[in-house]
Amino acid sequence: MLSVIDPYILIALGVAFIALEALIVSFIVIWFGIGFIIVGIISYIYPFSDAIWQIAMVCLLSLILIIFLRKKALESFLKSKMELTDDFLNEKGVGEIKKSKVFYKGTYWEIDSKIDEKEFIEGEKVIVLKTSKNHATIEKR
Repeated sequence: MLSVIDPYILIALGVAFIALEALIVSFIVIWFGIGFIIVGIISYIYPFSDAIWQIAMVCLLSLILIIFLRKKALESFLKSKMELTDDFLNEKGVGEIKKSKVFYKGTYWEIDSKIDEKEFIEGEKVIVLKTSKNHATIEKR
């Protein structure tokens, strides 16, 4: 039988596990750290008979916390505070006809199949309305 672990040691282990989580970033170790801290606090109030019960309580509490709180914690920490709607390539702008393609924002785009390419001459500036996949929807300037 193992002798009872001092509550200060349990709390110190909990703090160490929480600090270790900052390096690992798995959202698993933090729950064991919280479990150690809770059992350390309980050890002040209720004296355990041996360390096996303390470790068993840490494992039980940690597993319960992992099952019920890990997913919610991941969602709240990984959720972006700002929604980015910036679509650099799909903005209206001015392009140029080069080699029967539209040169726009440093990329050659195929002219949309609904548009007759023969309307445009080499070097002509055009308005790019939309880009999608590898095609650009354009109109005369």
